[in-house]
Amino acid sequence: MGATLRDESEVLIIGGGLSGLTAAVWLHEAGHTVTVLEAAERLGGRVHSLRDRVSNAYLADLGPTWVWPEAQPFAAQWLRNLNLDLTPQFDRGDAIIDLAVDAVPERHRLPGMDESYRVGGGTTAIVERLAGRLPGSAIHIGTRVGSVASETGSIQVFTDNPALPMLRPQRVIVAVPLRVAANAIVWSPALDSRSMRLMEATPTWMAAQAKAIAVYSQPFWRARGLSGRIASRVGPLFEVHDHSGAHGKPAALFGFIGWPRQVRFGNASTLQNAIVAQLVRCFGEDARTPDYFCIEDWAENALVCAPLDVAEPPQHPQLVPALLRQPFWAERVFLGVAELATVSPGLIEGAFHIGVEVAKKVAATLR
Repeated sequence: MGATLRDESEVLIIGGGLSGLTAAVWLHEAGHTVTVLEAAERLGGRVHSLRDRVSNAYLADLGPTWVWPEAQPFAAQWLRNLNLDLTPQFDRGDAIIDLAVDAVPERHRLPGMDESYRVGGGTTAIVERLAGRLPGSAIHIGTRVGSVASETGSIQVFTDNPALPMLRPQRVIVAVPLRVAANAIVWSPALDSRSMRLMEATPTWMAAQAKAIAVYSQPFWRARGLSGRIASRVGPLFEVHDHSGAHGKPAALFGFIGWPRQVRFGNASTLQNAIVAQLVRCFGEDARTPDYFCIEDWAENALVCAPLDVAEPPQHPQLVPALLRQPFWAERVFLGVAELATVSPGLIEGAFHIGVEVAKKVAATLR
């Protein structure tokens, strides 16, 4: 297999997240040979879902959850092409406003979430459908790229996989967070200093965030006329939503954790206890004993979160300079991650959009 990849793969994609897989599918279906290398032991990157340990059934999304099909037609079209259903975010009933530990949480109506939808089977279903449209031999997980070199007009990609120590593709798409690409990959010769500065200056959307999931036997909050939403100044969760499946099964709540990373780190049990206490304060005793509880702390994932992502205040994705959407090394190396998108940067739609755009640019150089 190694020799075949060295001799025949036209495009090597570093990163098996949503943008990388979208580019791979587009190129494959346009008739080009592709190889996807993913450092983690699973595909998806920030798109990741929690599954039942026994049945493997989908329980909740640990990364992005929502799409907005009315405002994101590009994402809606891709989801239709992948035959994935969308379910409106449940928000019927009152929300809980949690202002102080020593104050009784209050019930209030909040503006609805009519345009927010969840993906049937979870966002991981997107990854699975994309991967299913590629040859199995094209995907290699657990394969970290250490360096990329340009030598006498050809590209050499070196990995830690003994079966694929060095590859010679015609083109490379780097579909990992820009700060990770700048710091975790050795470039020879070095990329120009301005591009490197811009890559290091681009935050990875949601990289420093942590998300909590609590799964219950019943969505007990619904029976009390509650939507499952919490808006809190107290925490640890500053925002909570109903995350139940169809007809309330499985029943679940998810929330974004407000404690900073330096406080979260090494305090998992304390954090869990504090979250459960908050849910009890807001929803009552039924919330005390979830059947399953999970915290996904993206700040602990070095394939997603760079040190600067933790050091800086979180911010919404901004349009990055066009320079980073231009190829390097005589149109042989391209960057293609969601933060680079000119449409919905950093979001699911942005990943689809940049995946297609970079695939088209690569294909144009292979004609």
